[in-house]
Amino acid sequence: MAESSSSANLSTISTSSPCDGQDSGGRVRRLPAESVAEAAKKLLIEAASILSPKAAERLAAAARSEPSPRGRLVLSSLMENAKLAAETGSPLCQDTGLAQVIVELGQRVQLTGDPLGELVNQATREAYAEGFLRKSTCHPLTRANCGDNAPASLEIVLVPGDLVKVIALAKGGGCDNKSASINLPPTANRSQVIEAALGLVERAGPDACPPFCLGVAVGGSFESAPRLARRALVDLWEDPPETLEEAALAEDLLAKVNATGLGPLGLGGRTTALGCRVKIHPTHLASLPVALNLNCHSFRTGRLVL
Repeated sequence: MAESSSSANLSTISTSSPCDGQDSGGRVRRLPAESVAEAAKKLLIEAASILSPKAAERLAAAARSEPSPRGRLVLSSLMENAKLAAETGSPLCQDTGLAQVIVELGQRVQLTGDPLGELVNQATREAYAEGFLRKSTCHPLTRANCGDNAPASLEIVLVPGDLVKVIALAKGGGCDNKSASINLPPTANRSQVIEAALGLVERAGPDACPPFCLGVAVGGSFESAPRLARRALVDLWEDPPETLEEAALAEDLLAKVNATGLGPLGLGGRTTALGCRVKIHPTHLASLPVALNLNCHSFRTGRLVL
């Protein structure tokens, strides 16, 4: 039986095929790969119309504290939009995004059946068809629409244990276009790292539909920093940050972002971002990557544990 996490107001789904039971002596648990794809499909459909509850809480708090009348009006409109979307099952935004799926696969789980990648792509097709969601994938040069919103971006992460966690994220073009990765000189200090990340947010501006949700990676490599920033984003309001250093860096960056005056939808105010999470990772002695994964106010994500 799958359990919905606290990050999404989602019901449970069942895994109909039997497995070897709980891992109580190193035994391998067998799980149909179709169950993982079914979870991804469910998450993509529900996340399209159900705003992350933590994001909704922060929208409400921001509406109470926002000093700008125009900013308060925008925030109240966003809250009303989220309420209507949840009540009617309509998308939070007409840009229902591209499907991104992260699977944390327990090392003592054996997936059975068809290849997981094929199943997740089929689940994406079904989710966007059955959910009446806009299909946005197209050929990068001819711009011909693929017609089914596949393929999904699939990342598989091996973790200890015998559980599988499925995380889905749907990102629209506006905020994905403004996500970025840069390399700073290895001599850059903490303040310069903050200023560099702040510069990326400022360049995003109103085009990325603030108030933002921010995932930031400091360190890693050219290849790993963007993945780490995405993980920071989807973990934004999950378990507490791993270190006090990460928490303090995120707090300082968030304060500077909200001091820019960009405000909700770029119309002025101090609610430019609802939250920020930073993940710090070792890097090469000659490098200092900083990656920003920026999400708009419609934070469409959820997770299920199988």
